[in-house]
Amino acid sequence: MFSQNNIVFIGSSVADQSKSIKHLNKRIINIDYFNDEDLIGENYKNSNQYGLVNDEVISILKNLNLPRDDTLILVSSDYDRGKDYYKLLKMYGKIIGNDHKNIIKLQDHKYLYSKLIEKNINFPTRYFSDKEITNTALIKNSYLSGGYGIKNYEKNIKLTSNDEYYEKFIIGQEYSVLFISNEDKSYEIIGVNKIFNKKTIYTNFCFSGAYSNIKLNEKQINYLLNIIDFFVKEFKLVGINGIDFIISDDIYFLEINPRITQTCFLYDNNFENGYISACIESILNKKLPNIKKSKFIKAFENLYAAKDFKIDIDLGRFDFITNIPKLRNHIDVGDPICTINSEAENEKKVKNLLLDNISLIKNELINVEII
Repeated sequence: MFSQNNIVFIGSSVADQSKSIKHLNKRIINIDYFNDEDLIGENYKNSNQYGLVNDEVISILKNLNLPRDDTLILVSSDYDRGKDYYKLLKMYGKIIGNDHKNIIKLQDHKYLYSKLIEKNINFPTRYFSDKEITNTALIKNSYLSGGYGIKNYEKNIKLTSNDEYYEKFIIGQEYSVLFISNEDKSYEIIGVNKIFNKKTIYTNFCFSGAYSNIKLNEKQINYLLNIIDFFVKEFKLVGINGIDFIISDDIYFLEINPRITQTCFLYDNNFENGYISACIESILNKKLPNIKKSKFIKAFENLYAAKDFKIDIDLGRFDFITNIPKLRNHIDVGDPICTINSEAENEKKVKNLLLDNISLIKNELINVEII
């Protein structure tokens, strides 16, 4: 077990992460945007919507004055581009995650896709000019995640930054795979998830939920092992990471998430001391965990606000809700309200239970427009 006593979580919403180590008798410090009711530990507000590491985060850490050698920092968002915040963050503790130089390489979509082509890894066609587009296409942003920055391409829409690119639209079912790896370039698959998106005011493809423990065929698993092997060895990824892909007429890589993702909490009980502890151990001690298999499928769905409103009921009384907003909190249009969860022995039952739980909460929030 790691010896450091101060664990700092930085992101847009870190309640699930704080819960994962609540039993370890550590000091937990949360710096996030939503500051939900079910956070465990000490909570500090980062006013950046995406939870980016910025001056505000650095100022909070400076004021906390935590012992550097006794502090671990986990970033589930990204770094603002105003300064070298990765370098600044290292002054306040050991960063548990990927080297920022490797993250920057992954955000360089032209470099990344040239490497994918070298390794013969399948992905939707990329276009470098709108004049090349002959099919339905999307505009994507390599700096943003969770579906933010994705737009439907319409004729004569131009790219607005170097982070953007055109991509052929593939009709199919989206999935993600979580894996854990270490500096020795060893890795294990944690689980495969079926993922879903919703249309909000920010994007038509906002990440909205997932089902865990999805079974794939041998060909598909071999594809995933091949692509995980590529990312671990080429970009030296460590800790827990996620890969999004889509299955249609074939299997296509969509994007790499070189950090802890929301789907991780679906597997918290598959680790002896939770997924956060496993992530830390894989980086500090190069130790890959024993991942237990689950007989159950877990699912969640994020509910979003269609209009601004103020929370006037205590959602904390429902045991199937996480990321719980504080009573009388103002929820902006397009922002998440909460996360609804379910668990059952098969996908049909877990889906029905999830829908029942969502219906119950929509009835509680009868005057609220919910996406």
